[in-house]
Amino acid sequence: MLKSTLTRLRESRSQIEGEGAAEAGFTLIELMVVLLIIAILLAIAIPTFLGVSGSANDRAAQSNLTNALTEVKALYQNSQTYLTASLPVATLTASAPEFSWTQAAAIPSTSKGSNVVSEYPVDVGTAADGAGVILAAWAKGTGTCWYTLDLETAPTATNFSPDTGGTVQALSATSGANAQETSGGAALASAGVYYSQVSPNAGSCDARTPTTGGPWMWGTTYSNAPQS
Repeated sequence: MLKSTLTRLRESRSQIEGEGAAEAGFTLIELMVVLLIIAILLAIAIPTFLGVSGSANDRAAQSNLTNALTEVKALYQNSQTYLTASLPVATLTASAPEFSWTQAAAIPSTSKGSNVVSEYPVDVGTAADGAGVILAAWAKGTGTCWYTLDLETAPTATNFSPDTGGTVQALSATSGANAQETSGGAALASAGVYYSQVSPNAGSCDARTPTTGGPWMWGTTYSNAPQS
């Protein structure tokens, strides 16, 4: 494209000034035209590239979460609980060594875009049932922390707490200051898998955050996962 532009400019100049002048070199105007074309192409290409790159990074984090959830759900079927005592890091690592598991801990900021998965068991229906788990993964580039929540039983109004105990935001059956709502505005009321995100450039990525970070919004897919 640039070559053809220069050729046309040279031909136009040749018609005006003669062949000898055209072969003498490029004028300042010709060079400025070429630079302008390059600038326009870069202005179009760079945002497109960054958008595609960011989307790919988010998809990679989501894929890690989906695969990690498959692994922990398989382990749940054996023990019928996500409690740390039944599923320590050693068990998770032995079952899915492709991931670097961190339990009840944040993912280091230096591990954005890696295969590190933060895992945190929670009680859902009754105290110490370990019937839920939250997973988190950090996307490179976008800085988005993606979350997935698996509830193996329907939550109650008073139980949605870490299996390690302590006072946390309750999963309320009605709306309110402590309600953990879905993207549709209704409180979580049934078993299933839910999704959320903290974006952009989240300060931290920790599976524990939804239990202590105030009202938390969940969606039913990655595409409608709200930002909490």
